[in-house]
Amino acid sequence: MKALKSCNLVLAIVIVGLAAVLGTWAEAQSPSKSSPSMIVIGKVSQVQGEFHMTKDPQGLDTLDIVDNSYVMTDRAGKELRLELSDDTKVLNRVNLGDKIEAKISSEGHTLSVIRLKP
Repeated sequence: MKALKSCNLVLAIVIVGLAAVLGTWAEAQSPSKSSPSMIVIGKVSQVQGEFHMTKDPQGLDTLDIVDNSYVMTDRAGKELRLELSDDTKVLNRVNLGDKIEAKISSEGHTLSVIRLKP
């Protein structure tokens, strides 16, 4: 009888431990509802991109400008490189010297870039 109680106790401890491990694993696997991000404001000190000649719908040659990254200097004088992807929202193309506001994910991805009024 004593052996049966000990066996039940060990089984209960193992089940509780397994439930705790599975609960922690499930919590780690589920995506967070809101990923924290940060907003940085600064002045554009460098624009890197590509230029391509393309044809518009009327068949005329046009210059297509694709920005790949911006380097900005924040208010504290720190330089920050903003890599742009297809997912980055850029409302208006920015130029050297423009003041911008950028939203950056906790993983370091540039989520959006907005040109601010001078």
